[in-house]
Amino acid sequence: MANQKRSSNNSIVVQSAILAAAQILVRVIGLLYRVPMQRIIGDVGNGYYGAAYEIYQFILLLSANGIPTAVALLVARHLARREYKNVYRIFKGSMIFALIIGGVVMLFTLFGARWLAVALFGQDYADVSIALRILAPTLLISAVMGVMRGFFQGKNVMMPTAISQMVEQVFNALISVIAAYFLIVRGPAWGAAGGTLGTCMGALSGFIFIAIVYYLYKPTFMRLLKKDKSHFHLHSEQVIKMVAVTMAPVVLSSTVYQISGIIDTSMFYRIMGGLGYASDVAAELFGNYSGQYKMILNIPLGITSSIGIALIPAVTSLIAVGKRREARERIDSIIKLTNLVAIPSCVGLIVLAEPIMKLLFVINNDVPIRLLQLGAITVITYSFSTVTIAILQGMNRMKTPVINSAISLLIHIVVVYILLQFADMNIYALIYGNLVFSFAMCALNLFALYRYVNYRQEVFRSFVLPTLAAVIMGAIAYFIYRVVYYVIHINLIGIIFAVIFGVAAYGVILILLGGMNEEELRSMPKGHLLVKFCRKIHIM
Repeated sequence: MANQKRSSNNSIVVQSAILAAAQILVRVIGLLYRVPMQRIIGDVGNGYYGAAYEIYQFILLLSANGIPTAVALLVARHLARREYKNVYRIFKGSMIFALIIGGVVMLFTLFGARWLAVALFGQDYADVSIALRILAPTLLISAVMGVMRGFFQGKNVMMPTAISQMVEQVFNALISVIAAYFLIVRGPAWGAAGGTLGTCMGALSGFIFIAIVYYLYKPTFMRLLKKDKSHFHLHSEQVIKMVAVTMAPVVLSSTVYQISGIIDTSMFYRIMGGLGYASDVAAELFGNYSGQYKMILNIPLGITSSIGIALIPAVTSLIAVGKRREARERIDSIIKLTNLVAIPSCVGLIVLAEPIMKLLFVINNDVPIRLLQLGAITVITYSFSTVTIAILQGMNRMKTPVINSAISLLIHIVVVYILLQFADMNIYALIYGNLVFSFAMCALNLFALYRYVNYRQEVFRSFVLPTLAAVIMGAIAYFIYRVVYYVIHINLIGIIFAVIFGVAAYGVILILLGGMNEEELRSMPKGHLLVKFCRKIHIM
């Protein structure tokens, strides 16, 4: 039984690691291509790009972002009962749903782009519609691709999603930079449109890849259908209804959870204009926020969100067969794994904010550096809230994240409005607003877990010890960077040495403090080799 439990935990960690590794590559590629693109289109162009992208992301949430999660939930639930025919019906019904929803929002965005830009940001930013129109087809492509990704995620197979994400980002990077270079001659808004063309072509390439994978896997799945001996078969009407009912709260949860970005953008531009800031100044500040700060922050957040994606099928399967105690243990291990990544990432961004920003971007002022130092703490709060949302969805408590997100959003709006309008904190208001929002989500989700499965968060080994190890790691990383930079005066080399020594120090200190034991280390990919190495250097 213990071996089965260890094998199950290891499977989740491995699947999380696959997605996490893909997310690291995806985010790094995204960061690398945004560096030359930012230099090509400038801070003003980045402001247009960021504004268009906020609208696009919001519409994407309504049409596609909830689809992989909803499909994964339904597939995992019926696979646990070996109802393969119902799984196939769910796949087909989800695809019909995605085509309808994706097609409608694509047409709405294509023909309503100018109205959206003016309504949200004002007449001065009507040219945001150029980039938004180019993004419109991506909405349909992402919706259909989301069904296929959700299908494989529900089977707890993350490799197709991971590779399709990498393919998507590679094409996105290449086309974005090339298109921005050729279109910038027509102005910053057209340069931003070049960047969004890369997003569209990247999504198309990712869809083609995962469609090929599904086509190759389909004969195997058809053989499973013939072995299905279940007596309960879903009808087409039931499937469509079930898909819609399951997707609705997932989409609502994601929408309310992420809508803060578009509200922030709208409030920022309108209030800044009302306070007398020139439109170019406001666009430059928002470009610092969206094109520099958020790009770097998205790297660790992408890693921790992949843990939540891998968690959903496991928790859903355990709840479906009534194993609530095992579900609580699974929740505890995943939250701890999230903290082991999020806490040192936060500390590392704080201590290395200046060299990282100066390495990647053309820095005209210290605003991006201060944004990263102040906002790094949200890596922890956003990671925790994202994973707990995934847990609640896996438990089929679909309404709870929606309600918690709505409450947090209201608090967030009030805080951001006060800080913008009355404290004149300009772009820093968004940083503090995000922190308040994510912290409220953490508290509300944790209370919900206690209420539904009597889950009590372990604090000392999950939070205190990783934080202590991360603080010591931060001091070592900062010292190493300063010494290396003093000797050779090369920023990149200093960062590389600081990261290598920092990561090694964090792992060693965490084990010495008792923050990770042998069983937990063995559950990691290649865990037996890690244990052997730790014993060899006498820290375990």
